[in-house]
Amino acid sequence: MPARDPYNVLEIISSASDEEVRAAYRRLVRLHHPDHNRGSAESARRFEEVQDAYARIKELRSHAPAEEPRPNAPTDQDLEARLAKMERDLREAHLARERARQAAREAAAKSFPRPSDEELGYVKTDDSFSKILHDAREELSDRFTEATEHPTAKRVGDLIDELAAKLTGESPPRPRR
Repeated sequence: MPARDPYNVLEIISSASDEEVRAAYRRLVRLHHPDHNRGSAESARRFEEVQDAYARIKELRSHAPAEEPRPNAPTDQDLEARLAKMERDLREAHLARERARQAAREAAAKSFPRPSDEELGYVKTDDSFSKILHDAREELSDRFTEATEHPTAKRVGDLIDELAAKLTGESPPRPRR
């Protein structure tokens, strides 16, 4: 049986890098190792074929003539100056970013007192509700002084008083009779 192309055995192209050759070899050796395939004769044959192909590729590449070094491209003074400016700008940008981070850390470290609710213009809800209810009670009593004897008017007044007491946390006044 004629020897197969070692690159075909390793399932790679002939222009593959040394790292790619080694990776393909390791992958196939692991796949076809007889210990992993319960002593299969086909696996043992394929394992030897992979090892021979890898050895032949290493042999071919070790005797290949080295490429002649390419001559360096002539340096362009303008290009060198532009690269130097770009590197300088990059360093300055890194320094500016670090200064900004430091300023942010310092600002975060400073503690500013929290303004009070009065400074922020907040109104306590329970006070405002009780004030509204108190005003409603006063309005009712001013308009219906003679109607306070009516049971419905009394009940409305008592309900308003109870609600105001619950909102302020005070004990509710006794209902009027």
